[in-house]
Amino acid sequence: MPDYTPAGDLAPRDVVARSIVYEMAKTGSDRVFIDVTHLPTHVTTTRFPHIYRFCLDHGLDITKGLIPVAPAAHYMMGGVRTNSWGETNIAGLFAAGETACTGVHGANRLASNSMLEVLVFSKRIMQRTGKGARTETPTAGKGEEVHYSLSQRQPTKEVPAPSLSALQLLHWDKVGIIRNKESLVEATDTLAYWQKSLPKPTDRPSHELSNLVLVGRLVTEAALIREESRGAHFRSDFPHSSHRWRHRIVFTSQE
Repeated sequence: MPDYTPAGDLAPRDVVARSIVYEMAKTGSDRVFIDVTHLPTHVTTTRFPHIYRFCLDHGLDITKGLIPVAPAAHYMMGGVRTNSWGETNIAGLFAAGETACTGVHGANRLASNSMLEVLVFSKRIMQRTGKGARTETPTAGKGEEVHYSLSQRQPTKEVPAPSLSALQLLHWDKVGIIRNKESLVEATDTLAYWQKSLPKPTDRPSHELSNLVLVGRLVTEAALIREESRGAHFRSDFPHSSHRWRHRIVFTSQE
């Protein structure tokens, strides 16, 4: 890590993830390794009990050997727009946790964000929905925003049939840790085609796939619009943050 940032091991997780990707590309490997063998055994087993037991169950004693790691898909920064009380712009509809855009995450997910969501916003929503709470339509979200509608798109090449595995692969390859315009355009075209061609959902798997395609498209369209890098959103063609992009991207329905 010191080869990539002065923060070393204390760098944000998006910087660490990109650094791992660069190292994997240099070595032609699908992994790098974490070495904790210098720590006393009791420190490793008591501070990291779940990781220790998980690795031990798979035949790896991390107190004596290296831990193979690779970047993985993580949380989305964004979601349903809310105000500081978890209220959306629909009266009576609240959102919290990973589904919500509360404004407290910034552009990077940290482990403590989950605690903030659980402890603060769940309590606030309970207070808002309790006896005697106000019922008028709320104004969700604050600060500068730019509103968009999803554009009409058509793929320029043959695309695979929509499926959960195809969606996961598309996002990992085209909308993953390192993004650029070419990959994002290809992904948005494919997602738009899938959204248009999917039959009307009839059961839980088809409803889930339909929802995932929509959310995936929103993420990808926003990444294409945002021509800068900020936190976990990193574009190789726009590698620096820009002051003019210090606002939220909000998609509104055309219906």
